Amino acid sequence: MPAAVGRRLLSIQEDGARRPSSRAELLHLLRECSLSCGRNRVESLLGRRDYSSAELSEKLRTDGYPTSVVEELVERAVSCGLVDDARFGASFARSKVASGWGRLKIERELERRGISPDAIDGWPEEYVSSDAERERALSLARRRRLTGKNDYEKTVRFLCGRGFSLSLSAEVARDVLSEDE
Repeated sequence: MPAAVGRRLLSIQEDGARRPSSRAELLHLLRECSLSCGRNRVESLLGRRDYSSAELSEKLRTDGYPTSVVEELVERAVSCGLVDDARFGASFARSKVASGWGRLKIERELERRGISPDAIDGWPEEYVSSDAERERALSLARRRRLTGKNDYEKTVRFLCGRGFSLSLSAEVARDVLSEDE
């Protein structure tokens, strides 16, 4: 049981409200308190940043809300337009492209957050063209300080870690090292 629900139930008891006379009444009161506190939690979370429906569900489950309450709260947030996986995915992808992430890393992160990259309109053509991705990789690789020891391997590993494909990373590393000579 989430702490907020427990506090709400205690405040009801302290206010001298009529206590539930049966198990059914207690369960009904518990569900109503869970829904009310859950709505407040959803508003609080979404007031700070956008979430995918899977992230929001996980957050509420971690807080201790029952699965039925979590499903109802997330379904309500989706139907009201507060949570939109396509909107979240598009915003996330644009943000990460601007941060220098490669296509593969963005796709992995989207999937980890419960969003299929295919659900995003125009992915990947409108977000990461092959020329633009190569330019981003070159820009990142050129900023790296080369030490003269294993520079090729370090550059390839760095670019792969940023989500660029192995073939692109190797090509860019060769280009950067040939520029340095």
